[in-house]
Amino acid sequence: MATTISVFSTVPLRRTALIALLLLFACPLFGKRKDDVVVMNNGDRFTGEIKGLQYGELIFKSDYMEDSVHLDWKQVKTLQSQDTFIVALSDGKRMTGFIGREGTPDNADNAFKIINSGAAVEVRPSQVIRIGQREGSFWDQLTGSINYGFDFARGNNSTTSSLGADVAFHTSKHSVQLATSSQFASQTNAQNTNRFTFDSQYGRTLPNKWIAGGIYSLLKSNQQDLELRSTYGGVFGRKAIQTDKSSVTIIAGAAYSHESYVPRSGTEPVRNNAESLLGITFSTFRFKTLNLKSQTFFFPSLSDPGRLRLSSQSSLRIELVRNFYWNFQFYENYDTQPPVAAAKNDLGIGTSLGWTF
Repeated sequence: MATTISVFSTVPLRRTALIALLLLFACPLFGKRKDDVVVMNNGDRFTGEIKGLQYGELIFKSDYMEDSVHLDWKQVKTLQSQDTFIVALSDGKRMTGFIGREGTPDNADNAFKIINSGAAVEVRPSQVIRIGQREGSFWDQLTGSINYGFDFARGNNSTTSSLGADVAFHTSKHSVQLATSSQFASQTNAQNTNRFTFDSQYGRTLPNKWIAGGIYSLLKSNQQDLELRSTYGGVFGRKAIQTDKSSVTIIAGAAYSHESYVPRSGTEPVRNNAESLLGITFSTFRFKTLNLKSQTFFFPSLSDPGRLRLSSQSSLRIELVRNFYWNFQFYENYDTQPPVAAAKNDLGIGTSLGWTF
């Protein structure tokens, strides 16, 4: 575990801190009002603070509520707020402005308004898939999670521990996502193994569901004798599916990787590799408690013809109580032609408990 932490601290930590500082100073600070009004189709009226909209549920908090309530977006009759929000639409657009909704229970698609600089844009409520607060400090804009898992088997005195975390920041045009994970395993009369990953993604929203961005990732894996692989890439993609509960994005681009393997006699431990990049990301939310995310990238080599790398990771989260969840994770890194005599495949599964914020 100590080796894993040292790699993280010396390589990506300063880059991560720099990104956070840039976002902090680029984002102005605002105060959040507490007089938003939401009226439901059955006449229930709430006054307080609109926290956001996700997975078809409007999250709302009043001073007299101990916890936020989740309201069915389809049952909202009217909505009024004098604060600025970031609104994501099913056509891929993200807009910033004041929001409002007026109508009757008989008209499920009454107009939802987004007002910016005095100009109002009207869309159907069914087109609104996410609403996020524009107000508050930089830290209030962040979403993310942290999870930890531990297993012990007395028969062979084996222990396995895993730690993971992710954080995301979104504006009307830009998004930044950071994620890291660490696994460590020890067993009597066997070599200890550890694995570390760091992934960062940047995306800029373009018209008609198109996106452009970049990726930067690190991988350390004892299983593949890989001391460290750094991958840099630029991508261009499109959101094939975008609803309030599901999303599918297809991307393509180019990448460059710098690899450092465990030194072996007669082999070159350091390799540089130019690659093309093809990928697909998928996420869906079901049954109010189940969240499935999957990401698969293919890296056909340009400088080493015939070599193909695959990087895939998936997670299934089941909410236990509010903000706490059980996590099942699967990951795989496959290399058809490793530069050294090492395992082609690095595959694993694990379970953990986590908390979202």
